[in-house]
Amino acid sequence: MTTGTETGTRALRDVLTAPGPVLSVYFDLDPRPEMGLDAEERWQGLCRHLADQGAGAHELDALTRRFLSSQPGAGVLAAFAAGGEVVHSAVLPGCEQRDLVLRAPLPHLLPLLAWRQDHPAHVVAVVDRTGADLRLYLDGATEGARRTVIGADDEIERNRPGGRSQMRYQHRAEDSWEHNAVQVAEALGTALAEVDAHVLMLAGDVRARQFLTKHLPARVRRDVSIRPVSGSRSPDGAWPHRMAQIEAETRRAGHEATAALLHRLDDERSPRGHTVEGTYATMRALADGALRTLLITDGLAGRRTAWFGPGPTHIADQPASLPPDRTPMVRADLADTAVRSALLTGADVRVLRPGTPGTPAQGIGGLTRYT
Repeated sequence: MTTGTETGTRALRDVLTAPGPVLSVYFDLDPRPEMGLDAEERWQGLCRHLADQGAGAHELDALTRRFLSSQPGAGVLAAFAAGGEVVHSAVLPGCEQRDLVLRAPLPHLLPLLAWRQDHPAHVVAVVDRTGADLRLYLDGATEGARRTVIGADDEIERNRPGGRSQMRYQHRAEDSWEHNAVQVAEALGTALAEVDAHVLMLAGDVRARQFLTKHLPARVRRDVSIRPVSGSRSPDGAWPHRMAQIEAETRRAGHEATAALLHRLDDERSPRGHTVEGTYATMRALADGALRTLLITDGLAGRRTAWFGPGPTHIADQPASLPPDRTPMVRADLADTAVRSALLTGADVRVLRPGTPGTPAQGIGGLTRYT
């Protein structure tokens, strides 16, 4: 399925396994006239900064070609280059990250991951009494795969001539609406499962929505948050406003997911719980492949270093913890090292803003798969 911006875990794993050093670039594509420089001048300044850090000409040329192909004002360009080529890039609409460039042994993924968690997988459904238009969005996707559901019953009008037959026409029409709603509900259940979404944006005819919600599968009614948005299937000019609503609702869903994780972290804080906190305990859990969810503050980046080796669980927070078998280890930023190990061992990553209530000790922690 076509998903627009690609920030899925599989793509990020490819970045993490690219041979370092890696150039990490976050560039705001907004012209920003208040800075007194146009976008190209700002970009050239960042390239000079990378060159001073040791970036090669081939990598800088590849990054510049990617920058020149970007649409001005589209968001923040996140690009990662290694071995003379761009190994991954994505434009992040609405991202608040300002210009940042780094040359380091590992890619700096925290800003991209923070943006992605505010854009969780979701489905948008615009319904009427004949069917629905669906858009399916994976985590971090900016374009959704389109589906159209057309109900099999076409008897939708109940405004027939009066008399004895009026009630019969009305019941026939309402039966058709309900049959069509059943088909839409089944299609929605399939769509939500396909992208593993727990958020449904629902727009369209009020009566059709009533029929639809009645027939949604039990697992959807139980596990999915249904959020109303404006507009109808007819060309009514509501799409820009609807998109703004969808953006706000996806961000709200992301923040709610973060709050739920922090609540669970607090519940699990006990000797028998499934929680680790602090650098030492978290790095040990990552080295054991035991972490299910890593929680890390974006303010931790650049403050401490750690060591990583060729395997996902080759990780240590200090020289005394290095493996005794002389596995080759590289020193890198602690936050980037922890993110690498988490993603390569199948753990989720949740980025926290500095000062978030309930943040783990030392700004790093997580939930484990087992005790």
